[in-house]
Amino acid sequence: MINRVKIHFDQEREYLPLEAVRTLPEFFKQMMGANGLFLKGYDTPIRVKFKGERPDGAHIWELETIPELIETIFTVQATPGFHVEVDYELINQKDNLLLGKIIDRRQTYATRQDPRNEKVRGNVVASNFLVAKTNIDFSKLTGISSQVILSDIQRTVLKNYPQSKVIFLSVSIHSDEIDLMKEHKKPLFILDTETFESFPSEDVYDPKKIFEDEFLLDDKIQEYKKKKIGSFIYYPLFIQMKDMHFFAYLSLETERPGIPGEVLDLFKEVERTFQERIMDSNTHILDIRQNVLNVSRGGVALEVNDMEIIKALKVKPTFTLDINFKLQAPIRMAVELRHLEEVNDYFRLGGRITGVSGDKKAKEIYHSLIEFFG
Repeated sequence: MINRVKIHFDQEREYLPLEAVRTLPEFFKQMMGANGLFLKGYDTPIRVKFKGERPDGAHIWELETIPELIETIFTVQATPGFHVEVDYELINQKDNLLLGKIIDRRQTYATRQDPRNEKVRGNVVASNFLVAKTNIDFSKLTGISSQVILSDIQRTVLKNYPQSKVIFLSVSIHSDEIDLMKEHKKPLFILDTETFESFPSEDVYDPKKIFEDEFLLDDKIQEYKKKKIGSFIYYPLFIQMKDMHFFAYLSLETERPGIPGEVLDLFKEVERTFQERIMDSNTHILDIRQNVLNVSRGGVALEVNDMEIIKALKVKPTFTLDINFKLQAPIRMAVELRHLEEVNDYFRLGGRITGVSGDKKAKEIYHSLIEFFG
């Protein structure tokens, strides 16, 4: 039985619009004689054939195999170096023939630089996964070590804004602003407290309307006037584990309006750097072996059936592992998760290799082994 796969993680690709609709039939015919055209989203590759275009522009497709369910929207994909996807609205299905109307088409910016080696399956395994702990004690995680890390990051990243502060919720005074940050998981960035003008960005929550609705706006304006605060930014810090834990926020208050927008980017950098450091200090090694599905110079795909790995990746989508070619010393590498899907009783993981341990020769050895096992 052919089933739909369940996507758990998918790092967004950068797409260009595929505008040349008139050339699509020609492109489809070329791909049928080359890499092939496939129906997207199933646990078994479903090859499709382009059978023609009707006068109204609808396309006719023939399926090599028929899955259990064809949804009202289906996607045909091809990867001739770059990646192409064409979405269709299903108009009609008769046996293994689909009639569809194009609703979207796109192609990737980037082209695949290196081919995938699919022949390594059975000859190569992955082991010794260094992943995030999933049973972290939150009280310990937000203790002295996190304060030291944040203070160090603040000194380096925010050196041009020494008046900025890190305020921990455990010692802060409760406020409406804290409640809004916790609820919406976004910073508050008010450029002028007299008008309560918010910094124009989707990444920022604008509290003006809710303060108006609750008849609090005039009180808030007077509160900040009394405190001699003309502009402020409060940036919440969350620790991503099984849930998002709000434990502190970055604060910058100025007497005059108009905190520069660059502060928002700097606070984002503090958050990103803190997440990396705190999670790197809370990892452990899983001494297990998983099958390697394919490898390339820049990436690796795994068949994962250990749920502890899956849980850890949802906490921290980066990890390190050993790649073991037969009769060769293990190669240690760092991997960033790009794609994770559930296929029947296992998970298919795709990752980008961000580093190979050792000197320059380690990477050269890895590249040579890819070619050797080809």
